[in-house]
Amino acid sequence: MTRRSADWARLEALLRRGRRGRLGGLAPADVLTLAGLYRQATADLARARRDWPQEPITAYLNRLVALGYSVVYRRSGDVGRRLADFYLRTLPRTYRGSWPFLAAAALLLFGPALIAFFAILANPQLAYSIAPPDIITLVQHHRTWTNIPPSARPAAGGLIMTNNINVAILAFALGIVAGVPTMLVLVENGVSLGGIFGLTTLYGVQGLLGDFVIAHGVLELSVVMAIGAGGLMMGWALVSPGNHKRTDALVIATRRAFTLLLGLGPLLVVAGTIEGNISPSDTPFSIKLAIGLSTGALFYSYLLLAGRRPATRAQGEPLAKEARVP
Repeated sequence: MTRRSADWARLEALLRRGRRGRLGGLAPADVLTLAGLYRQATADLARARRDWPQEPITAYLNRLVALGYSVVYRRSGDVGRRLADFYLRTLPRTYRGSWPFLAAAALLLFGPALIAFFAILANPQLAYSIAPPDIITLVQHHRTWTNIPPSARPAAGGLIMTNNINVAILAFALGIVAGVPTMLVLVENGVSLGGIFGLTTLYGVQGLLGDFVIAHGVLELSVVMAIGAGGLMMGWALVSPGNHKRTDALVIATRRAFTLLLGLGPLLVVAGTIEGNISPSDTPFSIKLAIGLSTGALFYSYLLLAGRRPATRAQGEPLAKEARVP
């Protein structure tokens, strides 16, 4: 049993860290390590009680397992503090730590959009494979489909929110299938976006579409890319788990991806409200532009700047590279 002493010491150190800062203070890999060591310690305690009930090692293991139980199964009532920690630290750090997948999601969305844009300009007949015939007819008559009557805008906003949330959840959930369906969702939306802009540019009504899109587009596309990045993250964990077992890598990636979905998904309600009510209105373009730029600036300023650790640190203390779990 003494050969297990190093594992017990490591478990005790993790438990004391978890007790001070709750499990949210541990990196995802540390949480998985703690869980495995705790299960092994309970098995060691059962064996010690059977073989050496009066030995000091049994008393030590009993205290260690009791400490583990109090940390692992504790329920915190400080909901406000946990929410603040999630939005002030966990979410922005997770977002920044996901930058390779954010870059991949942006490439999968805007790369096909550019290709579709120029393809439509080169061959207008391709528009029939991207847009419905009634929309093409409207554009050919120098009109768009964005003129939503004021009485219908609240209902339209609800439909738009629902559609955006469905797309985001689909991009997230399909990541479990090695990320390929998530890639297809991003590519499909990129082709649709670029194709529509190509079609309107072909007939000289791109200004009408731009007037409609500018107020909500920055926020909406930014959130969709972030949640799509979460789906790609889950898929990559299956393809390349690194030093973790495949199941453990998937657990870590799913937790990070769900953090992005849970934290940023509600912003699609904001984007849908803008799209359903302000975007189709007669609000001057300058105000719509200001709304689009302001929401984008707030979004990226928060995610890129919030929760950063101080530049100074204690000697020998490593800079954590993994996102913290909420």
